[in-house]
Amino acid sequence: HDVLAALLAVDDGRESRQLHIMDASGEIAAHTGRDCIDWCGHVAGSGFSIAGNMLAGADVLDETAKTYIANDSLPFPRRLLAAMRAGEAAGGDKRGKQSAALLIHGEEEWPALDIRADDHPDPLGELERLERVSQELWVHFRPSMPTRQNPAGNTDRSVIDASIKAARARRS
Repeated sequence: HDVLAALLAVDDGRESRQLHIMDASGEIAAHTGRDCIDWCGHVAGSGFSIAGNMLAGADVLDETAKTYIANDSLPFPRRLLAAMRAGEAAGGDKRGKQSAALLIHGEEEWPALDIRADDHPDPLGELERLERVSQELWVHFRPSMPTRQNPAGNTDRSVIDASIKAARARRS
């Protein structure tokens, strides 16, 4: 919590911001400024922190958290999308729906998943579609990218192609 306090101490706009930090051990520090637009708040649990402002009410965060907890068997991106969908069903952003994004980082410099839908009539539906598309090719290409352990990455295209072919065979 020292990091949160240090960041807030030098931020003149802290009362109009939300800031959440989770360390590698899962410890969470959260701040919702008193000038954030109603409804605003945050909920933290084991390994997660959820925040929002301009929401329909506290139920948005509560339902998001419940769904996240209940779906721990789903792949992480789908678990997050299910939780986001539950928050939307509980009232979501009081301004309506327009955009959504999902950015997931692992241990590498590049994101494991980076998808977004801007100015879309069903942004969460579009994120769900983009996540499914990512499972077709990106997840097979991603392990070939440079990593800290293998800075050159995999340049043998046959390995990538074999992984894609095997995944397509499993879906058939």
